[in-house]
Amino acid sequence: MKAGEVLNHDLLGMLLESNCMEIHEHGNNKSIAMTSQEVIEECNALYIAGQETTSALLVWTMILLSRYPDWQAHAREEVLHVFGNKMPDYDWLSHLKIVSTYHII
Repeated sequence: MKAGEVLNHDLLGMLLESNCMEIHEHGNNKSIAMTSQEVIEECNALYIAGQETTSALLVWTMILLSRYPDWQAHAREEVLHVFGNKMPDYDWLSHLKIVSTYHII
C-alpha cells in the first residue's frame, strides 16, 4: 500500500483501498480514515457473521434432511456416486445435481 499498489482481490484489499481513497479525498487527512484497529475489528465482525450464517445454514440443512429421509437418501447416493470414497472437493460440487439450490427451492 505504501508503494501505491493495492490488490483488491479480497475483502481486506477492498477495505484498505477504500480507506486509502478516503484519506486522499480529504487532503491526506489520516484522522478521517479507519485506524488499523478499526480495520481489524471490521474484519473480525465479518468473519464471525460468516461463521454464524454458515452454521445456521448447516443446521437448517440437517433439519430438512432429517425431516425428508427420501431426499437424504438421494443426496447420499449422489455424493457417493460423484465422489466415491474420496473427500468431497470444492471444484466438483458443481457436478452435484440433487444437492443444489435449484432442487431445494
